[in-house]
Amino acid sequence: MRLGIDARVLAHRPTGVARYLGALLAHLPALMPGGAERVLLADRPLDARWRASATRVETLRWPLPGGDPAWRQVRLAARLWRPPRFDALFCPFYTVPLAAPGRFVVTLHDVAFAAHPAWFDRRGRWAFRLAGPSARRAAAVLTPSRFSAGEIVRRFGVPPAKVHVTPLGVDTERFATVDAAARSALRAWLGFEGPYLLHLGAVHARRLPDVLVRAFADLAPRHPDLRLVIAGPDLDPRPDLALLARELEIEDRVVRRTWVPEEHLPALLGGAEAVCYLSEYEGFGLPLLEALAAGAPVLALRRASLPEVAGEAALWVDEPDPGHIAARLDELLRDERTRRQLADAGPRRAARFPWWETARATWEVIEQVVRG
Repeated sequence: MRLGIDARVLAHRPTGVARYLGALLAHLPALMPGGAERVLLADRPLDARWRASATRVETLRWPLPGGDPAWRQVRLAARLWRPPRFDALFCPFYTVPLAAPGRFVVTLHDVAFAAHPAWFDRRGRWAFRLAGPSARRAAAVLTPSRFSAGEIVRRFGVPPAKVHVTPLGVDTERFATVDAAARSALRAWLGFEGPYLLHLGAVHARRLPDVLVRAFADLAPRHPDLRLVIAGPDLDPRPDLALLARELEIEDRVVRRTWVPEEHLPALLGGAEAVCYLSEYEGFGLPLLEALAAGAPVLALRRASLPEVAGEAALWVDEPDPGHIAARLDELLRDERTRRQLADAGPRRAARFPWWETARATWEVIEQVVRG
């Protein structure tokens, strides 16, 4: 058996999808039968750690404009027309090479681009416009939550039997074990000591970062040592948080970091007084799961897939009202018993989501596709 894997996400700046694929590659060798080939296909040379997880790596360079969509629909498609052929191609990032022959398994992490197109600029809509046709073309569609499975069926007309829920995972040991050196390195990177609330993830309209900043402005006078850390890349459309913080006169208490080095992630989550996840639409919510694994108290908006992930291990708000959110956070910061309960419940909940189970479920679907 020869399995092709679209690994372009591993050749660029790390993203959530790259972490997902990397976790699968860590477990697939043990699941696949002896003699089976894993061939990674990317537009740039891959690091040694990824090459070690594969039988072979093919670099399919693409010097022309068009980025990810053009590479997949032209360069990768052209490769699939020539030998050696693959028994299946696994595509972890929304789309498959539509003009190519073969059997495809594709992962759609969410369908926010279809549910809320106003959240995406023209470039974003272009990047995702082939996701629906890809879901219909693929032999099987993977998605990380029951919520997203329903959205894929409803919005793209994909038969329910073709859509498989494969929840994401977390390395619980990594997030549970943070030593003093890691905590010290985190504080040097943050540039301050003292307590903080945390937003982790892309700063985008759907995650309501402006609502969180307004809630923090309400909360701040009651907790004069508290800061708000907003960590994640900017993704349009988004509010101007720096301007909002100045208008609310809290700019000296809002700490902005556009990227979190992987080595700081467990300490950043575990050191927060609370992690705030106020997203209106998620296909899963990996930062939420990682916060639970780190034992951080979590306040989340009860929307989309998030209740599937956190269950009773989070403190929920039903409406994105800044005053209500501030009140709930104030209660959480003052109630040590609730904080301990959430800190204990989070790792237990996260333990239900091991990466090996994600890999096992993924391989089971791929194997079914290959067998026809």
